[in-house]
Amino acid sequence: MVMASNVRKPWLPFLAKAMVLSCSIIAFILWFKENYVLGDDTQLVKCIPGIDWYLGDRHDREIVRDAIYRVSSRGLEPIYDDGTVLVKYLRGVPGDHILINENGIFINNEKVASGNLPLAGKFNKQRSDFYGERILQDDEYWLMGTSEVSFDPRYWGTVSYEQILSRAYPLF
Repeated sequence: MVMASNVRKPWLPFLAKAMVLSCSIIAFILWFKENYVLGDDTQLVKCIPGIDWYLGDRHDREIVRDAIYRVSSRGLEPIYDDGTVLVKYLRGVPGDHILINENGIFINNEKVASGNLPLAGKFNKQRSDFYGERILQDDEYWLMGTSEVSFDPRYWGTVSYEQILSRAYPLF
């Protein structure tokens, strides 16, 4: 028969292990916050349906067409306060031809969205008020959501490279 021992184990080795584990966890959290941002899209009507959470890489701002980016808004009041982070696909880069008309939104003659412009009425404007064409200049980037009701450059124009915060990778 084995007797249970009432001998207490020394608390110092346990405390040392707990401190090492705690410091490791804190170091990982600090490293993660320095390099990444975990974001969620809380909008009821999403600009990119199906993406609720994304991971932003703070050190990746390389421009890649059709990649998803986190962008800091500027001059979009009263819809968004300056600095509100938007998540959109990069569709147009400097030198691209943008055309918006009743047939759709075209980048370099490729249709990327309909010309419906359902948010025009929110600005007390007609859809045709947003029609036009232009060539993107240096430091002008065209970012769009995939939803028809996305509030994006078809209404407010381009963003500068300075406003691009990082790439964003969809999680789920």
